Amino acid sequence: MNDAVTVLIEIHAKDGREREARDALVHAIQTSAKPGFLSARIFAHATDPGAFYSVQEWESASAFHLHMAEAAPGMAEATDMLREPPTTAVLQPIGS
Repeated sequence: MNDAVTVLIEIHAKDGREREARDALVHAIQTSAKPGFLSARIFAHATDPGAFYSVQEWESASAFHLHMAEAAPGMAEATDMLREPPTTAVLQPIGS
C-alpha cells in the first residue's frame, strides 16, 4: 500500500514583504532536514505578487505532520512577514 501524500502549502505576504516571504519559503524547503520528504515545487501566483504555493510530496501524512510539529517552535518568527498563518492541505490522489 502506498501511503504517499501530496501537501499543498499556501502563503500570503504582507504588503511590501513579498520578496522576503518568497525567499523564506524557498530557504525553508531547501535547507531543513525532513525525514519522509520526497520533493517540492514552489509557485508564485500569476496575478497576486504576495501569494506563493509549495506542492510537496511526502512518504506519508504522518511524516509531514511530524515535521510540522518539530517546526512549530520557530513558526511565529519564520512567518512574521505573512498576513496570516500558512494554509496547508494534505491531498491524496483520486483514482489511479
